[in-house]
Amino acid sequence: MNFVRPLIGVTLLGLGVARAQISVPAEAPAAAKPLAFHDAKYGLRFVVPAGWSFDRKDHLVSTFHVDARSAGPKAQMRGVAAMNFNPFPESTFSGAWFYFSVQPHTNDGECARLASRAGAAHGVEEIGGIEFRHGHEERGGMCVESRNDVYTAYHKGSCYRFDLDIGTFCAISSGAREISERQLEQIHLRLDGILKSVALDWMPARPAAKVEAVERRPLPE
Repeated sequence: MNFVRPLIGVTLLGLGVARAQISVPAEAPAAAKPLAFHDAKYGLRFVVPAGWSFDRKDHLVSTFHVDARSAGPKAQMRGVAAMNFNPFPESTFSGAWFYFSVQPHTNDGECARLASRAGAAHGVEEIGGIEFRHGHEERGGMCVESRNDVYTAYHKGSCYRFDLDIGTFCAISSGAREISERQLEQIHLRLDGILKSVALDWMPARPAAKVEAVERRPLPE
């Protein structure tokens, strides 16, 4: 993952490391530009914000099947955006990831179930002009270490999926302050901004949100 867990910009106390500190910028660099992503195979595009990294391969900035617990074993990660800065360096925030994945050769019922673990309720939200099922899952041991909002939709034999994952670590012995609900909401708003930029090639074109100086460099397959 892009942030070194468990601590970001926080002095390590009581862990056998004296005055060690990891320096992470609090905001995106001024010269950073948004990136336009397009998956030609599955007909989907979105905008990666300035200051976020992006990759099509897992394990470089992410661990997809660890973060996306309800994803099926055949789900293919198509791309992941990862926040490369920490707006709350004194808190227990450890990173934010926006995953796009597709599970081929499935059906509508199975895709709906993948939005949440068995028995968990889910709602519906429109993304890119079609309805996605929306689920939420959390995991952790002594504290919550992952808060993941999941969105799934069925289209032509495949299950399209987004995971909006926020990572945190336990405040015990770290010297960090527990992340607040207000801070979590601000991270959610950044992830939701990517979700709102999603467009589907087979849907009627919508008025594009104004995004200045979007970089359109080729992305590795």
